[in-house]
Amino acid sequence: MKYLSLAFYLIMALTCLQSRAQTAYDPKILILAPGNFTFDPGLKKEVELKNAELKMQATQAQQNSSTQKDKENDAPANARLMQQSTVGFVKTMDFAKQISVFAQQYLAYQFFEKFPNCLILVKDETAAGNIESLQKIAAAENMPYLLNFSAMSLYKQNGETYCKIKVQLFEQQSNKLLIDKEYTGDWNNPGFEFSCDQGSIGCTLNNALSFVMPDVIFQVASNNPTLIKEKALAIKRSEVVANTIFPQKFNSDLVNQVVSANDKSIDLNNLYQCFYSPDNSKFVAFFIKTLDPKDKKKLLDAKSDVNVTVLTSKDIKDPGYLDQAPGTYAFIVRGVQYQNKWYIEKSEVTYFDAANLKEGEMVYLNNLQKWSFFNEDTAEPGVGFWDGELFEKVTDKRKDSDWEKYKDMWEMEERENRDYIGLFTIVADKLKKENELADNEFRKQAADTLLLPFYTRETKLKLNNFASVDTAEAENLIYPKDKYVILNALRVTDEKGIIRIRYFVFIVKTREVFEWTLVTPSIIKKDDYTNDLVIKTIGALTSWDYSYKTLDDNAFWNEKVLAKENGNYKYLVKLQ
Repeated sequence: MKYLSLAFYLIMALTCLQSRAQTAYDPKILILAPGNFTFDPGLKKEVELKNAELKMQATQAQQNSSTQKDKENDAPANARLMQQSTVGFVKTMDFAKQISVFAQQYLAYQFFEKFPNCLILVKDETAAGNIESLQKIAAAENMPYLLNFSAMSLYKQNGETYCKIKVQLFEQQSNKLLIDKEYTGDWNNPGFEFSCDQGSIGCTLNNALSFVMPDVIFQVASNNPTLIKEKALAIKRSEVVANTIFPQKFNSDLVNQVVSANDKSIDLNNLYQCFYSPDNSKFVAFFIKTLDPKDKKKLLDAKSDVNVTVLTSKDIKDPGYLDQAPGTYAFIVRGVQYQNKWYIEKSEVTYFDAANLKEGEMVYLNNLQKWSFFNEDTAEPGVGFWDGELFEKVTDKRKDSDWEKYKDMWEMEERENRDYIGLFTIVADKLKKENELADNEFRKQAADTLLLPFYTRETKLKLNNFASVDTAEAENLIYPKDKYVILNALRVTDEKGIIRIRYFVFIVKTREVFEWTLVTPSIIKKDDYTNDLVIKTIGALTSWDYSYKTLDDNAFWNEKVLAKENGNYKYLVKLQ
């Protein structure tokens, strides 16, 4: 949790919950305002400065919240309730009360993935800290859980600042305190979600919360009926994996053939299980190896694997957490056959510790549970695995119900995926890389064999007002997918030293060169940035900027560039 403005915390829940439908709220937690807050007299000035800063942020947050009304109306009920409670709470924000808001947003963020219908509220009310007072509030607010920071203090010790917090988590059903203890945070930056400015009083609060929040989440999760049921199901599924799936025989011939033909770096001796779809058009193969101690760090530091997961028994605060290197290395290879060709992808790379190789094999194979291998709510293997997350397809974002809402954010992704809709992402990603390599080669070949020879000749012979050119721009090519025509904007200096952005059109098949006259060459200064002017010029005629890999507006090419009149090009003057 970074030490950010209150405006950020006000909208976090609304942003992350916005598009989900809601049912009954679960879990429901009410977070109270902190009780007695004391601080060392020597910290008075720092506390007062922080309170003044928070007061300004609270004012800004109130203004920002009034501009969120449209989004709020589209949000589910729990998101609206969470935002409303936060907006009301921060009206009297001070240093101590930050802890309630931070706790609310951290819990909402952590619970959201499993519980999109969670309800974590804050209330500007304090409790005495006894069971009776907490019970009374819980009943009045109809909240199963109350999180109460009954006391909070800042103090100096050996030249450092510390924050001590008395924390209580009350459960209404059992009428008891699940947590009733003190937590202390120093002024060191704990990093990750609780990152803060080292040495500040705010860092002491974040540091204390970094100990509080895991305990709160553990207690709520341990008593949650949904998670209890899921845990029991997970145990049943683990037994099926260990007793039925793990020992089952498999034929590795196809996997060996496909993997060896596509990725020589994968050691097939490390294959220990694989599955094929009913029609043999897809497979998932499991690989594992025990690492030699001298190779651990070297392999972990290698750049060949992406999205690597490292699992360790060490706590994030333990010394050497980032340097540890578990001794087991596992991954899967997914394969899909498309148009009689196999496409594969190595993924889910994981480093972890296991007592022995067999244990490691079963532990890693248990990932099947999260990849839709089993029918919903049962321990029975199903067919959804072959259409699950390991075999996702490229979807048409334009058909998404939220397209208009998120169009600006999704537009580039949609444009890049348009030619691959319906393909497995494994296939699409490979084709994209192949097409990117082909595009890069086309640009280089076109520049080296067509554009640069022409520009060099024009400059050498001082033809067509060429005195010098910026040849670095010769690979800034604009063209459609079929690459039959190229438009190139070039910075050209004439005999008088005047610099203009001029536009040249190359017909690839005939190697003819023209100057495009529909737009007027822009006179620029030596230090002017060419690309901005080019984007503005062409953007006035079609939807385009340099983020587009190709310009595929047929009307632009046919009507604005290659249009003819009486058999001649209307906007092109031939130069070669």
